[in-house]
Amino acid sequence: MFLFDRFGKNSIRLSDEYSLFYLKFIESNRQQGAGTWAKLFFKPSYKIWSGFSFETICLKHIAQIKKALGVPKVYSINSAWHNDKAQIDLVIDRDDNIINLCEMKFYDTEYILDKNELINLKNKISQFRTETNTKKNLFLTFITTHGVKPNSNSLEILDNNLVIDCLFQTE
Repeated sequence: MFLFDRFGKNSIRLSDEYSLFYLKFIESNRQQGAGTWAKLFFKPSYKIWSGFSFETICLKHIAQIKKALGVPKVYSINSAWHNDKAQIDLVIDRDDNIINLCEMKFYDTEYILDKNELINLKNKISQFRTETNTKKNLFLTFITTHGVKPNSNSLEILDNNLVIDCLFQTE
């Protein structure tokens, strides 16, 4: 999958989740014997693969994300964005004067937005607004496996809280 960052950067991403899993966990561990997977499952590399794969699945379902946001027919340009200080997983730049800045989080429970993450998100939004010089309204959208637990931090900054189920909704 080639993901174009319309704000000036390009990136290439392996878009087949199983191929990435095979290369990361199976091919390099074929000779390790029984029980290898049980050991690998708890390593940080598995969590990294899970998050990356979740992001890839989300990027394959932008139409469903837009539907969940209530804007399936609004034209948009979809891309990633980053600079040397911040990175945004998905930018949905809509023709209705709104940009959804989407963060994708893979967790096995509800995601809890803490004070440090709140500061990080504010920085991302500020970096994006400054570097792109956009005058559009910016809406922070989280896409997670089990939702975001409501707390003072999430209530302060989140505009949209989508759960994985929205990616697989049909008519």
